Amino acid sequence: MGAVTTLTVVVAAAIGGAALYRYIERRKRALSEVFHDAKAQASARRDAKVIDYERDPESGVFKPKD
Repeated sequence: MGAVTTLTVVVAAAIGGAALYRYIERRKRALSEVFHDAKAQASARRDAKVIDYERDPESGVFKPKD
C-alpha cells in the first residue's frame, strides 16, 4: 500500500473508532438511566408491605405467613 492509502485507512479507522465509542457511550448512558430509575422506584417502595408466603406441608399450597 502506498503512503496515501495507509493514511486514508488510518484516518477512516480513527473516525470509525470514535463513532463506535460515542455510540457505545450513548447506549451505556441510556441503560444507566434505566437502572437508576428502577433503583429509585425500588427504594421508594421499600416501605411497602410485603406478603411472605410459606408452603403448607399437608396440601402443598402456598399460604400467607401469620
